[in-house]
Amino acid sequence: MGIRTWGLAVTTLAMSLGGGASADTGSFGDWAVVCDNVRNCTAMGFGELGETGSSALIKVSREAVPDAEPVISLITAGTRAAALRLVVDGTAPQGLSTVAATPIQDDPERRMSQLTSVQSRALLSVLANGRTLSLMEGQNPAAAISLAGSSAALRFMDDRQKRAGTTTALVARGARPSSTVPAAPQPPVVTPAPAVTQTRLPARPPPALQAQLRECDDDILDLGIDPEVARLGEGKIFWGMVCSRGAYNVIYRLFLTNEAGGDVRALELDYPGGEATSELMNISYDPKTRTLMNFDKGRGLGDCGALTQWVWTGQRFDVAHQTFMSECQGVMSDYWPVSYRSR
Repeated sequence: MGIRTWGLAVTTLAMSLGGGASADTGSFGDWAVVCDNVRNCTAMGFGELGETGSSALIKVSREAVPDAEPVISLITAGTRAAALRLVVDGTAPQGLSTVAATPIQDDPERRMSQLTSVQSRALLSVLANGRTLSLMEGQNPAAAISLAGSSAALRFMDDRQKRAGTTTALVARGARPSSTVPAAPQPPVVTPAPAVTQTRLPARPPPALQAQLRECDDDILDLGIDPEVARLGEGKIFWGMVCSRGAYNVIYRLFLTNEAGGDVRALELDYPGGEATSELMNISYDPKTRTLMNFDKGRGLGDCGALTQWVWTGQRFDVAHQTFMSECQGVMSDYWPVSYRSR
């Protein structure tokens, strides 16, 4: 099948996100893995890519807590509830008969199957050595997921969670007890600043701010895209000014001004890639939660890239959350694994 990969994402796979360990991702055959900054990991395998997205997705998720059990979920295309038989290379795993596939309320074209820990273990016992996972609906195949790369992906999880050589490992098992697995790092604390009124915001960007956009696209004003503007605190106005546009990404430059539109300063924040930036793609700001959000689309369908959130803490925007998908396999962002978290 092969994986179509978002090129920009691959260059930042080992992202130093601060506040704990680094997020880590990898691609192996037809599988991919994302581990976040506190060593929670998710491995994913994909079904065939069709007009409405991937026909199926399997997610093997596990928290970093030493005794955490792996949990498997399946997402399949379909509108009706069904009982799915899981077959690996023509044989059903011992102790695993059928799993329920239930339509997803907010995504009626897809169904969710949540395996119990016992069912997950039964499937994992044969997954890494298999070639194809077939999802059968009655006598008809609902989807097929390639297992090429699954063993390497699960070993990657074992390594990143420091389980290799222990009884808790998924693949790289050994004799050492779970007590030898290091405790998970704590996520950073991000506390929003108090909410402030958004009344009497400036109706248009001040001249001093517009003067900062001379290097932006000449026709950018013709697009008619309004700037993002909000009050962060007394005398501090946030501006997200459209600067350029690609096929599916709108790039904003970020600024702060005072209430009168003076004291124009570029606003820099730490992107999860580890470097400061004053430009973001596809942004929105929610003053109720003091959260700045952006979507780095890997392609127009929006099935790969990164969704990142920063929270205004009073002096700066601190990164608070990110989900990430490097593989362009028709998986919409609601199902992307977390690559960075805070509390």
